[in-house]
Amino acid sequence: MRQLLLSLLGAAALGLALPAAAQAPGETLRFQDYPGAGNLLIRVARSKGYCKAAGITCELKMIPAAPLGLQALIGGSIDVAETPIDVVAAAVLRGAKVKTISGAAVSAIFQIDVAATLPLPNQGKGYPAEMQDLKGRKVGVTARGAASESFFSFLMEQAGLRADDVTYVSVGAPNTAFAALRAGQVDAIVSWEPSGTLCAVTKLCKVLFMGATATKPVLLQRMYGAGTGLVMRTEDLQKHPEIAQAVIKVSRQAEAFVNDPANKDEVLKISNEYFKYDMPQGDYIARQTLDLSLQAGTFKTMVRRSAVNATLEYLKLTKQLATVPTVQDLVWDQAPTE
Repeated sequence: MRQLLLSLLGAAALGLALPAAAQAPGETLRFQDYPGAGNLLIRVARSKGYCKAAGITCELKMIPAAPLGLQALIGGSIDVAETPIDVVAAAVLRGAKVKTISGAAVSAIFQIDVAATLPLPNQGKGYPAEMQDLKGRKVGVTARGAASESFFSFLMEQAGLRADDVTYVSVGAPNTAFAALRAGQVDAIVSWEPSGTLCAVTKLCKVLFMGATATKPVLLQRMYGAGTGLVMRTEDLQKHPEIAQAVIKVSRQAEAFVNDPANKDEVLKISNEYFKYDMPQGDYIARQTLDLSLQAGTFKTMVRRSAVNATLEYLKLTKQLATVPTVQDLVWDQAPTE
């Protein structure tokens, strides 16, 4: 699925003429949003009036996949995508003229959740010893060849094991991955929140490895600060840099609001207006998911250049990209560094 989406994105990048540049300040900017916490900084900026005060109107459009968001950006149906650096890199190599202008969710998203009944004699020893307990097991990933599989293979190899010491099974996004784990179809899954929170609520599984807070492997830790960012067309940045600066301004205001503990209830209320966890204990799941993200320092506007470099190193090491672009190819020179 990932390869199909990237192929579609590549075709769009190479085959579509770029639309006219984004409108001048005072006009509408259309942002990509996702289910769950989604584009939280822009949700808050819109609801708190930061966008209006900065002279822009912020609209959010639900597009649940990063490559499809970039395709929409290139095609002109949105003005700002929310996209991980790895997807931006793949698109740029295929000819897309886009750059990251600000951070949005800068910590690693992947985690490893395991069935509660799975024997884990090495769990107390942490990484890399705990990976030994997964040898010979069935591991669920979003799709074969997807970034989640590359992530798990990287952890296995860094722990001195082989990527094929496990059997990979396609299980999709957190909801279907959790269902597969609960049904015993797999022993572990590589997923993201609210997967771990669902495990805590049901007691049917538990988090073994959390990428957002892991200190090993060192390369993974070095990648903090270059996760998912706001991305615009290069043509728009050249013609109207003041628009990108306005987006950065409102994102920074939202960052300060979101990361103030006193505002947690209001942040949850705002986010719930855009996406509600319509499931048992949905309010608890939403709060716990936000708490985990805040603890990991997720919602930041920085685009740390050293972290982008580390991400490119990771993409090459895991063979997700045969060649890699430069940091300058991916990041606007006026994007905040911290």
